[in-house]
Amino acid sequence: MTNSLGTFLQAQLRVLGWNRATLATRTGLDEWTLEGILDSPVLPEWPQPDEMLALSRALCISVREIVLRSAEGSGLAVMGGIDHPEAVLLATNDELMREVRRRLALGAQTGQYITSAPQHWGVDTGAPSA
Repeated sequence: MTNSLGTFLQAQLRVLGWNRATLATRTGLDEWTLEGILDSPVLPEWPQPDEMLALSRALCISVREIVLRSAEGSGLAVMGGIDHPEAVLLATNDELMREVRRRLALGAQTGQYITSAPQHWGVDTGAPSA
């Protein structure tokens, strides 16, 4: 078992090109709180609701994602049962649009817009495969 919340947040920091100081500034969380979330092999305790909300807002990620990764990081198996295609089928239009907006915002911040459909998702775009 690993701290999936910490691992996920560190990956988001790499994507955005942020360091911990930037995350602390944007969330309003102190460095001790962030250190516990990012560095602990297993979350010692669930982040407080206001901490999860601050992370969600700063990173443009749903609070649900933060909560599920917190649960997983605390030892509850909640994320492994649904694969990506099934999750997309279960998502509401609002959830899908939030994800599209989040990805566009990440692209704007990092300059790494998605310019073509990924071929590994099994999407038939009509374009010849590479």
